[in-house]
Amino acid sequence: MRIIAFFILLLLPFISKGQSKFEALRKKLVENKTYEYVYNFENNYAAFRTFNNKMGLIDSIGNVIIKPTYQYIDNKKDLKNLFEAVIIVNKKYKRGFIDLQNKVKIPFDYDDVFYLGNGLIRVSKNNKTGVVDTENKTILPLKYDYIMNDNGILFVQVNNTIDLFDANGKQFTNFKAADIDYFKSKRSIVTLIDKNTLIIDDQGNIILNSIKNHQFERIFESDSYLIKNTISKKKGVINSFGQYKIECKYDDISPSNSIYIVQNNEKDGLITKNDSVLKPLIYDYISSAFYKDSIQFQNQYFARKGDLQGVINPFLEKEIIPVSYKHIEQLSKYYITANLENKNGMFSSKGEIIIPEDYDFYNVSKSKIFAVKSSKKYLLTIGDNNYSETEVFAGEFVKHKFNFGGFSKSNYQIFKNENKIGVISNKNTIAIPSEFDFITEIYSTGEFIVQKNKKYGIISGNNQILLELKYDSYKIIKEVVKFGIKNQKTPKFYPVDFSKEK
Repeated sequence: MRIIAFFILLLLPFISKGQSKFEALRKKLVENKTYEYVYNFENNYAAFRTFNNKMGLIDSIGNVIIKPTYQYIDNKKDLKNLFEAVIIVNKKYKRGFIDLQNKVKIPFDYDDVFYLGNGLIRVSKNNKTGVVDTENKTILPLKYDYIMNDNGILFVQVNNTIDLFDANGKQFTNFKAADIDYFKSKRSIVTLIDKNTLIIDDQGNIILNSIKNHQFERIFESDSYLIKNTISKKKGVINSFGQYKIECKYDDISPSNSIYIVQNNEKDGLITKNDSVLKPLIYDYISSAFYKDSIQFQNQYFARKGDLQGVINPFLEKEIIPVSYKHIEQLSKYYITANLENKNGMFSSKGEIIIPEDYDFYNVSKSKIFAVKSSKKYLLTIGDNNYSETEVFAGEFVKHKFNFGGFSKSNYQIFKNENKIGVISNKNTIAIPSEFDFITEIYSTGEFIVQKNKKYGIISGNNQILLELKYDSYKIIKEVVKFGIKNQKTPKFYPVDFSKEK
């Protein structure tokens, strides 16, 4: 990975999963206008910002631990008693670190500070960069152009060249390289100034020297490397002894589980690691369906021909799901499909039909699906390789404007009844009565932006008002919703709690 210098100041609050435990107090402090923002709840502390743009630190019950005298405070999970802070010195921002007792641990001498991990802090001043530890001991002096950390290995850039140092500041390569990749399987690719490449281990020892008319492109495993013939532009796989496992004959090769996805002439196929063909190169795109711990999708791949999709197993001749669908997506241990007539159905991971293609799916969750069949509305309940349907009488289902294959993911369904909008839950109960002119869910959090009498606000999935309906406009901006009132310059920012997302 090429090292590129950049400095980012996080201006908007980001709500972490840890902060969900702190959510009630955070909302109370913001709604009571005690603070403008409260965020970054980590290690039982949270940063807050006052209405005059000063920042401090509170504990989990709201006690002020560090008074709001700073321009900025960052509370990181990996630093339990150390906080990045910013003050103004001679009209310039200066950065350092303080502890819980508000004692300066890293002096406010720097234009930028950044915690690299492994107890190392990058410090920058006058366009030069160095590294100190959390006790302010100098690891690397303030003389380099840029520094990044990869598990205790420091990638140090100076005069457009890169070399490696250990976490104690000892240099262990002297390539003056144009680039050094981050390590994978304790191996890295070094690109020299003359564009030649070689492979090293995490001690700086050379595993494979440069090969004429070839370039190393990627570490697959500790003994498998993607290599490209710079004359033919074809790629292959080579081991640490310089022996080819796969000759340079493919346009591209990607490891996937225990096999490779290969490409030639813009067509994909599947091969073994010994270059035996499992699926011929006849597909426009192949990607693995296996993810996380979903063991039932092992050895299964999404395959596309033109605009049609299916699911294949490289070790079986028959397709799991025929390559004849407009869209296929995983849901729990199943596949949801959309056919050429835009009808939805569901298959098991073995290709068995669970729900026939008779429905239009709307919002789906792990075990419930809102669906329409023959103009009737249903709540489908998914069992063990079967399903049941319950008719729903709640007006007309409304499609989410951002859906894939005709459906979106949520525990709720927006419906329209006599030109008014409401919400029903997948427990088949009315979550929000149909008395609004507009409703949209904030991602899949169970919190809804609503409009009534031309005013916007936020209501929860249990019909509780979370933000008063008094705003004239709204805009969802990543992790916040920005609300505005006409003729008022200061907007209202409502943080999104992604821990509630389904």
